[in-house]
Amino acid sequence: MHDKPSLRQLMRERLRTMDEAARHDASVHIASHLEHLAATWPAGTTVALFGGLKNEPELVTGLLPALHALGIRTCFFQIEHQALQPRLVSSMEDLHRGQMNVWEPKPHCPIIDIAALDIILVPGLAFTHDGRRLGRGGGYYDRLLAHPSCRAQRIAIAFGLQIVDHITTEFHDQHIHQIITESGLIQPPASD
Repeated sequence: MHDKPSLRQLMRERLRTMDEAARHDASVHIASHLEHLAATWPAGTTVALFGGLKNEPELVTGLLPALHALGIRTCFFQIEHQALQPRLVSSMEDLHRGQMNVWEPKPHCPIIDIAALDIILVPGLAFTHDGRRLGRGGGYYDRLLAHPSCRAQRIAIAFGLQIVDHITTEFHDQHIHQIITESGLIQPPASD
């Protein structure tokens, strides 16, 4: 069993050693699973995406146009005052590399309320089958998911090697509702 810093270090090493071709193939499978799931969402559903870190699944270039073709509204987060602020994004032209080299919306993209988010695709370093999540340590997603207005479905996006048996959590750590890896959907048991 690992404490949070040790598990973060272990997961970063696992992700670092993942072959580029394997990362690409896994990302393609994850995006495909997401597209199939998105086909069941009503048109007008608002989904928050993420992307840009080298060791994360690549969701942007192929998935963004596919979601728009399904009538799904998409947003990305901009970091403002240590919080994630959702902004609507219509195409790749609305994105630029922001803080930490992640994709962020350009300033002209409209801000939307957290309550308008129906689904949030959640990154992280590790996840468990029961919905626990280990983030990168900044607390951005924990603060977002704990926001009183946030009622969105939380879908973690991860490579299979990021699924672990145990994560030590604290009171502020937020759980997720589903996980999608290259192997498909993991449905944690309902909690609370």
